[in-house]
Amino acid sequence: MDAVEFPLSGRVRAARRWLVATSVVGGVVVAATAASVVADAVGWMPVPRAVQAVLVLVALFVLPVVWAGVHAVWALRGRAELFAAAGDHPRRRPTDRQLVGHLRDEHPLTPLWWTVAVLGGLGTLCLGFALPFALADGALLAGAFLGAGLVVSLAALGLAVPGIRRAERQGAADRKRRAELWSLPSAVERRLTTPLLGTGDGAHLGA
Repeated sequence: MDAVEFPLSGRVRAARRWLVATSVVGGVVVAATAASVVADAVGWMPVPRAVQAVLVLVALFVLPVVWAGVHAVWALRGRAELFAAAGDHPRRRPTDRQLVGHLRDEHPLTPLWWTVAVLGGLGTLCLGFALPFALADGALLAGAFLGAGLVVSLAALGLAVPGIRRAERQGAADRKRRAELWSLPSAVERRLTTPLLGTGDGAHLGA
């Protein structure tokens, strides 16, 4: 079965541009965060603690979820269009690049849910540990913020766990559909088993 570049719509190309832009912005924010921490630590430039806190929170908790979400949108749109276009390309299959980008063994929402689960778990541990100390010191405002963050972290965990299970079921159905449509070389099959997050036999970061 010969590989051919399946035509994808402008919606998929636009999602790809958003993914690239998100990656660039994320790199800039991470670099700015590291630079602010180093500059303040060595005394090159005083950086307000509030600014550092915002940068660290954005780099650690916001950017991973945003990037995984934008990637999921791009991969889902491409996956749907590749499956829909299969009938127009008999005895042809998508290129390796399209397969790896949109038709991995894992469902595109799986990395997003794992990211939310890991960050929700970290938030729950950190905020749950800090909240009693804030309340014991009488810092009611800080305690209120910590408590609100703890509720959000617990809610994220509550959404992520069933989301992971749903995505795994959908991913299994998509793998079966892909196998019915296209026979792939073993080298390509191995590339498709590599998860977007983590390494090894399908394990994700935090698994």
